[in-house]
Amino acid sequence: MDIEVIEDKTSQGIMFNTNGKYEAAKKIFNEIIKENPRTIEAYIHLGNTYANLAEYDEAIETLKKALYLDDNYAEIYFSIGSIYVLKDNNVKAIEYFNKAEEKGFESSQMYQIMASIFFEAEDETQALRNINRAINIEPFNGELRLIKTRIYLAFNQYEQAIETLDEMEKLLPDSFEVYDLKSQIFLLLKKSDKALDIINKGCNRFPKDSNLANVKLKILVQLDLNEEAYKWISFMKKEDLFNKVIKEASISEATLLIKDNKIKEAANVLIEANRVCNEDGDLLYLLMDLYGKTNQNEKLLTIAEKLLDEQYGLFYNATAMFFHATALDELGKKENAIEEYKNITKKIRKATIHNPSFYEGYIYRMLSHTKLGEYKKALELADYIECLYPDKADSHAFKHYIYKEMGNIEMAEKEKSETQKFKSNFIFE
Repeated sequence: MDIEVIEDKTSQGIMFNTNGKYEAAKKIFNEIIKENPRTIEAYIHLGNTYANLAEYDEAIETLKKALYLDDNYAEIYFSIGSIYVLKDNNVKAIEYFNKAEEKGFESSQMYQIMASIFFEAEDETQALRNINRAINIEPFNGELRLIKTRIYLAFNQYEQAIETLDEMEKLLPDSFEVYDLKSQIFLLLKKSDKALDIINKGCNRFPKDSNLANVKLKILVQLDLNEEAYKWISFMKKEDLFNKVIKEASISEATLLIKDNKIKEAANVLIEANRVCNEDGDLLYLLMDLYGKTNQNEKLLTIAEKLLDEQYGLFYNATAMFFHATALDELGKKENAIEEYKNITKKIRKATIHNPSFYEGYIYRMLSHTKLGEYKKALELADYIECLYPDKADSHAFKHYIYKEMGNIEMAEKEKSETQKFKSNFIFE
């Protein structure tokens, strides 16, 4: 097979790979290798074809044959390393990436992958070292700088994260993520004025960006700048930005209305958003919580019944079970409520066994035992919660409630006083 034929067939094989016709590509590259076993490019393309077919062992074996022909071909080491990543063998991946680098191969993609591997291994130093290498190769790649920012954030290096975003803003002022992330970090650091300044800057630069507009709305609500928040909602609706982020924006608007004790208006906002979003678990949960806190028990039952569908996940399903039982209880349907409380103690117990970190599950079990008058079991769960979170007031607040239900006012007051040793948000009736 002469050079021209090899080149033609190689082009055909590459075209087959590009179009997802991997079996056809594999056949062509094998034909080239059979006729010309020292055609290194054919081995490389064949190895990549195997990788596309998820035949990773064959891909590695084929690429290693290419290395026998030229062990200085740096890109082959990178390809083998990438396949080991697909095989979830990060140790071998790093080994081959290092060999590729030793042979003179440099790639922002390779360094980005290495940064991700070290990040997963919680090695901050190596993760930053490699993402910086990637940035040096592609200084105008904003995604790389965002990855660097997220690495800093994961390790609570907030000032360094802000510095990275400052650098990104100078180089890439049209990256709206800069304004979003930076404002969120300032909020986290309780620097609300700076958070508002940066998001205003972003909104001025991108006046039609619905995501930035939504972030500004969240910040205004969070900072209790209610009048400005109402004006901003009107602006978003006028500029057709609100509907583009209707779920999050509606949650902010409902929060604002609840602050002003406009419960009916808040519910209507959430109902409309839920209609547009075609039954959304988060919105249904907020509606359920709103109806629960305002004792609208008939409506609470309706929403809870929707969330009892397990498609919404364990947390919402378990919460709906308890809210549903509570609503029945409040409506005087005691026997039905008791049956549901019993079901909660059994069903959610199984859930906490399978998901030991399901904190809310322990709470719903404990509250249900209390409703059933099974105070010993309720106190045992409160003790367990104390073991889980000894630095929180939760267990003492729950014990206060249990003892109060038992009629043991002395112990209830003792547990209430215990909560004062913690930074607690509990409000006792």
